[in-house]
Amino acid sequence: MKRIAILCALLLPLYVHSQQIVEGGFFLGFANYQGDLSDNPIVLKETKKSYGGFVRLHYEDKFKIRGNVYYGFIGGNDANADSNKKNRGWKFDGTVLEVAITGEYHPLGRSRAGSTGIFRRQISPYIATGLGYTFTNIDLVVPSSDSGMFPEAEDVDKFITVPFMFGVRIDLHEHVSISGEWGWRATFSDYLDDVSQNGNPNRNDWYLFVGGSVSYFFGSFSPDFFKGKEY
Repeated sequence: MKRIAILCALLLPLYVHSQQIVEGGFFLGFANYQGDLSDNPIVLKETKKSYGGFVRLHYEDKFKIRGNVYYGFIGGNDANADSNKKNRGWKFDGTVLEVAITGEYHPLGRSRAGSTGIFRRQISPYIATGLGYTFTNIDLVVPSSDSGMFPEAEDVDKFITVPFMFGVRIDLHEHVSISGEWGWRATFSDYLDDVSQNGNPNRNDWYLFVGGSVSYFFGSFSPDFFKGKEY
């Protein structure tokens, strides 16, 4: 119930302007992690799948508001870290569940239709950021000689995140669009991998979602709606 309440609170702004046009879609891609067991920005062999869904409010031609729920698999292993880092035999696998609301800025964005209501295709790059809440389920494996060090006293499995994303959106049809997106998540925690004080407590963990999406546009291409938005 608590997670549902958080999701409703984050998505509430999407209903405030219900008269505006909304679309919904599905995301499919990959997830990766950077933290105490993998200090490289990306380790290809630790890349795992991710998927989710979203709702996007077309607030203005250049500004959209999106609410999403993404789920991804992550992992890390000392053996894949930089060569100057001691291989302690520590590794983990787990999942992240992200609930977030973000604002998208489309610098080249324009109305999907002219004053006559005729659909216009467009390619729109964008940047986005916002606020999210992430729930984790991590399975940390360490040698028996280190087992007494875990779990750490301040370990947490949910925390606030800030996504930083950029992507490209292509309107293929008046009701269908596709997008490609790359987005890092800054976490307000060093326990994404269940390791902090026994690793590097001075740097928080990050995770990444990258992939593509397909969405359906629930709008009417009425000339009245697009009045005054012709470029």
